[in-house]
Amino acid sequence: MVTRRKRSLLRTDEESISITKVASVHITTGMIWSEIRIESSGGSDPIRSNGHRKEDARRIKELIEDAQAEYARKPHDLE
Repeated sequence: MVTRRKRSLLRTDEESISITKVASVHITTGMIWSEIRIESSGGSDPIRSNGHRKEDARRIKELIEDAQAEYARKPHDLE
């Protein structure tokens, strides 16, 4: 599961996409910060998260791709 949690003083906003439903991960990098956009194969709105360091954004993308590859090898272990 890919989950984004945004916390503020009085509330928490959470969005999730099953790792099996992630269609693509896009990274847009600026001078300092990066935005990550995770699109689902189900057609729902993408998860967007900004304010990441470039290295962290690349690592998030790598972790998602690794989890998808692991699922492809052993689908019964991750669900």
